Amino acid sequence: MSTAGFDFASGNLSKLLALPKYLLSLVLSWFVPRVRSRWAFGSGAGVGEGALAVARRLRIEQPDAEIAWLVADADEADRARAEGFTAVERRGRAGFWATLRAGHIVVTHGMGDVNRFGVTGGFIVQLWHGAPLKRLHFDSPVTTKVAGPPLIRALLRRMYRAGSRQVDLYVAGSPLAAERLRSAFRVAPGKVRVLGDPRDDALARQASETDGGAQARVAVRSILEQAGARIAESDALVLYAPTWRDGDPDPGIPNDAEARAIREACARTGAHLVVRSHPLGGGAYDALLGDRVHALGAELLRDITPMLGAFDAVITDYSSLALDFALLERPIIWFAPDLERYGSTRGLYEPLEVTASGRVARDWAEVLRTWDALAAPGERRALIGEARALAERFHTYRDGCSAQRVLGEITRLRAPAAELIDPEGVFFESFYGRQIGCNPLALDREIARRFPDRPRYWSVVSERQHVPEGAVPVLVGGREWFAARRYARLLIVNDWLRYGFRRRRGQTVLQTWHGTMLKHLALGRPDVGLRTRIAVLRESRRWSLMLSQNSHSTEQFRTSYAFRGDILETGYPRDDSLAQALAGHTVNPVAVRLARAELGVPPDARVLVYAPTWRDRGVTLVDELDVRSLAEELGDEWVVVARGHTRTHDFGRYGGADARVIDASRHPDAATVILAADVLVTDYSSIMFDAAVSRTPMLFFVPDLAAYRDRERGFTFDFERDAPGPLLAAREEIVSHARALAEDGPDAEWLRQYEPAAAAWRERFTPYDDGRAASRVVDALVARSSL
Repeated sequence: MSTAGFDFASGNLSKLLALPKYLLSLVLSWFVPRVRSRWAFGSGAGVGEGALAVARRLRIEQPDAEIAWLVADADEADRARAEGFTAVERRGRAGFWATLRAGHIVVTHGMGDVNRFGVTGGFIVQLWHGAPLKRLHFDSPVTTKVAGPPLIRALLRRMYRAGSRQVDLYVAGSPLAAERLRSAFRVAPGKVRVLGDPRDDALARQASETDGGAQARVAVRSILEQAGARIAESDALVLYAPTWRDGDPDPGIPNDAEARAIREACARTGAHLVVRSHPLGGGAYDALLGDRVHALGAELLRDITPMLGAFDAVITDYSSLALDFALLERPIIWFAPDLERYGSTRGLYEPLEVTASGRVARDWAEVLRTWDALAAPGERRALIGEARALAERFHTYRDGCSAQRVLGEITRLRAPAAELIDPEGVFFESFYGRQIGCNPLALDREIARRFPDRPRYWSVVSERQHVPEGAVPVLVGGREWFAARRYARLLIVNDWLRYGFRRRRGQTVLQTWHGTMLKHLALGRPDVGLRTRIAVLRESRRWSLMLSQNSHSTEQFRTSYAFRGDILETGYPRDDSLAQALAGHTVNPVAVRLARAELGVPPDARVLVYAPTWRDRGVTLVDELDVRSLAEELGDEWVVVARGHTRTHDFGRYGGADARVIDASRHPDAATVILAADVLVTDYSSIMFDAAVSRTPMLFFVPDLAAYRDRERGFTFDFERDAPGPLLAAREEIVSHARALAEDGPDAEWLRQYEPAAAAWRERFTPYDDGRAASRVVDALVARSSL
């Protein structure tokens, strides 16, 4: 049952050789109008996958829609016509014209599902073909593999990137799958929507049926029996579905002894093994076939996903089919004989042991032991529980209505942009949408309190982020995100706007920034090039107003950004909660307890907060202090709470499994982290100015002080002279100072030594931070008719 294979290298070479055709078709697309009522569908798997579910639903919802299915051969053409679609051969002139004229293009694998030369300018929907388990596209080195010099590989990557950006909507089944698709295709978060996987609609309905997919079982048995199988009504069906290996041999093919053991297991358990090789690369399983082992290739059943309800269990390696099957909450046996090699070549998004809850068979003997164990109720319940957990991770919707959601999203996205948002709304963005926090969050709270009916739109990069109550999340780079930035009367942001934003007449952009600057920024940085200068000036012209914590910041904004507009020197709204938590010269113990409980700190622990900034020399997790070693040296009475800069969130987490280290990098409110601290350790982060509001003791871990001062950024004032705490260069010094604070409290020698400097620091940098900054800012916006 070996089938024709495919490998990326030859496919990529074909793409490069077709470059002249791409360029010619691009020119032609400028002159040929598209028709919205025309739809072009295609799938690398034939007439099936999620494309078929959407096409069927489209025929119900829009009977007048012209549906063309782009086919590869006569068999697919017959299947398309049987569904009531117009069958068009994808590679010929008719396929090019059908694709070029279609207002909507729906694919599941790539542009080759339709006519790849006719896609430019169409509204393209990429449904994909299963939740990503193995690495895809740019996330895997094999997908852009091609022979030739670096220039050829660079050109190929550009072509891949251009193709990714042509897609208007990627569809994902869950936030986890959405994040993997965004990474794989290098597209903005808003291009990927969690709508459920239409290819699983039939399967989801089977899962909810009392008979558990009886019709699928009858259909699969009928296909196998027509091929010569004899299956009793009481016999179980077990599916073996290995994935392909980019042209490499299938390592799961059993030897003679293993084949005998498999057949004996089938007889012993009263089951039939159904072998389903991947359509793009099969294995030589003919020697295994027999009375209880059957082949179910694509020539017998083209689209197997809707028929998974026929099977009692599945054996697979890295196939996304297992994640579909998880909807049925039936046992999955993971079999990966080449796990190390596959992980180092194609790669997986997470260790297979994580996906498989630690159960990965490495040979057929292990597979058969698990198979036999299914007869034990406890083992069977455990495997069912693992499948249920997989379904919860990868399937947000389990109602069988994903095709409807996809069509509804297409209709919504094609509506005029101005209809997507309320122009009286307020748009908020913090750190490019990576965090719901900082000054925009504090202003959101004040605006929501005073204008409860005002729509509020929050920029986010993931569905996992929680926006404030009553606010609407808009994914960065999506159509609503662009609409909110374009049409909202007021924008409140704390960093650059990007994406060629242009402020409209009557629109207010409040740039709150994200901290008083110790280090130089923008035009103040050393060796600023002409290109950077132009970008800085263009960006600052987009802002109507700036928010400043103190006169030092005001002066820096004038010079570093050449900003000539109004600056509201009001103090920082993000520090209002810190000022309000003060009871005299110390923080209210109730506020400390609440903050620690929110972070998960044990009630009796002492807390050291480590909050370093990022480094220009490399975007990595900054852990010069080595928080795990620090926690060990401090001892069991201490907990280390680490908070990394938003620019380093994608490069790991602090502490790993160490219970004495809590990673608070993604916590929305830095004030909560500060309030939890007995002592704050930072380097050059602006958190030092926030912590001054709450009078939190500060230590500065700066082993690279000379390099940072003289070669990287430089300082806007004499930090070494004015610092409100000791400048330290060794972890042992941090431990010593922390222990002294624990022993002597406010009477610690180093704390008393630096109190004059800390008082001068507060007077200079936090003169307005009295807990009412947000109110003053909103008053100013009202006075300007921005609210």
